[in-house]
Amino acid sequence: MKKGTTILIVIASVAIITCFAYLVYKTWVVFGFWTLAWTGLVTILSGTILGNLIGSRAESKGKITYNPKEWPKFLNIIICAFVGYYLFTIINVPSISETDFYFGLCYLILLTALPIIWATYKLFRDRNDFVEIDVEFISYKDNKKTGKFEILKIKKAEGLVNLTLHFKDETTHTIALSEMNFNGTDKASLLKEINSRLPKIEETEQKV
Repeated sequence: MKKGTTILIVIASVAIITCFAYLVYKTWVVFGFWTLAWTGLVTILSGTILGNLIGSRAESKGKITYNPKEWPKFLNIIICAFVGYYLFTIINVPSISETDFYFGLCYLILLTALPIIWATYKLFRDRNDFVEIDVEFISYKDNKKTGKFEILKIKKAEGLVNLTLHFKDETTHTIALSEMNFNGTDKASLLKEINSRLPKIEETEQKV
C-alpha cells in the first residue's frame, strides 16, 4: 500500500471517529445522559432476554429440528421501535433548536432506525431456515443454500458462531448459523446434539 493512501485512510478514520464521538456527545446534551442510559439498557435487555427466551428444538417421529422462532425477535423489534419513538418525541418539540433536532435525528437513524430495518430484513429472510437431525443424516436450509450429510461420515462438529462439520475424509463444511436466526442457546444445543451422536456411531462401527 502506498504511503499517500495510508495517510488518507488514517485521516479518514480519525475524521469518522471524531465525528461519531461528537455525535454521541451532542446526543447526551440533547437527550440527557440518564435517558440514553435507561433506554439503552432496555434495548440491550430486550435483545438479550427475548433473543434467548424460546428454544427452537423440536422432536417428532425420530427427527430433531432446530427452526428458530420468529416472534421473540419480532417482539424485540417492536420494543426497540417504541424506544426510538419515545426518543423522537423528546426532540420533536418547539423548545429544541434546529441543530439539536438534526443531531438527535441522526442518532436515531444510525443507532435505532437502521438496526431495526436490518433486523426486520434478517427476520423475514431467515424465517424458514432450519437444521434437522435424524438417525442417519444432518440436513439444513439456509435461504437458498441446502445440504444433507451422512452422520457416519462426520468426525466431529464445532463452532460457537457457525457450525463446522469435520468429515472423516478431512474435508469440512460450515453451516452459517449466525445467518439463520439461531441464538446462542440454540447453537450450543445443536452442537451438543450432533456431537452426542457421533461416539455412538463410532462404537457401533467398532462392534461390527
